Amino acid sequence: MHPAWRQWVDDNLTQGASPAEVVAGLVDEGFSAREALDTVEAVAAAASERMARIGRKLERLAALHRAQRRAAGHGIERVAGLSPEAFFARYYATLTPVVITDLVPRWAAFGRWSLDSLRARFGQVEIAVARGREADVDYDLHTARLSTLMPLGAYCDLIESRGPTNDHYAVAQHHNSDREGLAPLFDEVSMPDGWLDPARRRGATALWIGPAATVTPLHHDTCNILFCSVLGQKRFTLAAPHETVLFAHQRGCYSRLDPERRDDPRVAAVDWLTVDLDAGEALYLPTGWWHHVRALSVSINLAFTNFARANAFDWYRPGEVV
Repeated sequence: MHPAWRQWVDDNLTQGASPAEVVAGLVDEGFSAREALDTVEAVAAAASERMARIGRKLERLAALHRAQRRAAGHGIERVAGLSPEAFFARYYATLTPVVITDLVPRWAAFGRWSLDSLRARFGQVEIAVARGREADVDYDLHTARLSTLMPLGAYCDLIESRGPTNDHYAVAQHHNSDREGLAPLFDEVSMPDGWLDPARRRGATALWIGPAATVTPLHHDTCNILFCSVLGQKRFTLAAPHETVLFAHQRGCYSRLDPERRDDPRVAAVDWLTVDLDAGEALYLPTGWWHHVRALSVSINLAFTNFARANAFDWYRPGEVV
């Protein structure tokens, strides 16, 4: 068969056509069924080996990143006095997590936001809350189904009365930060120029309110995030995108592994980084970095994705690659 037709077969298989469809296409063009089938099988085998070679090369590249980070003993820095130019050059451009210690303390919100103040000022504002999480093993995937509206004051009462629990949580997926009744909160949040794009704030901020013991299971995001702690403490357990062992246990953007289970040999095979984010600190979470989050106390958090740089990487979904 002429090389141009073999290339046509390769192109169609690569773009997702089934072997049967490609064979039928060749037959329609006048090739015999036997010649068409033999060609498709040969081209498919060659393509499979080609992709396997690419996969082995990429795994070697990932291993190099793992080895270099291990040799450097790299942890997560805590920094202050960082200019936006330095942040984008040192951390954003290199997909490197960092804790920034002097952004949130400048906010009027810092030291003011608490369950008592939210209840007193916004108690009648309805927010969405996911409830019944402990009865659903996939609670984070089923946030929409578990969610209900309730007054913020009633939710604050619930947090205080129930104590530590993962059963109820107001999370990013609820878009509570876009509720008009909570708009005055943003009068108390002031970022220095150059970090964020104010014109894109709506739809690019997320508010978390919850008790101690809430857990966000291991997952990665498809954009960069600046996660700010206004009240309370959260423990982040992170793994770099080049920890390819996690791909084998991936479901969408989530992983089936629990990094708190260090007795699990699959978990032990990953190089984890752990940081306890205190009130007043902000954690930069780069696109693709795996993270598991446990609240160590009652917490109020605000996160931003409207960086003053490109931040749209929805195509980064390795869990959807087949």
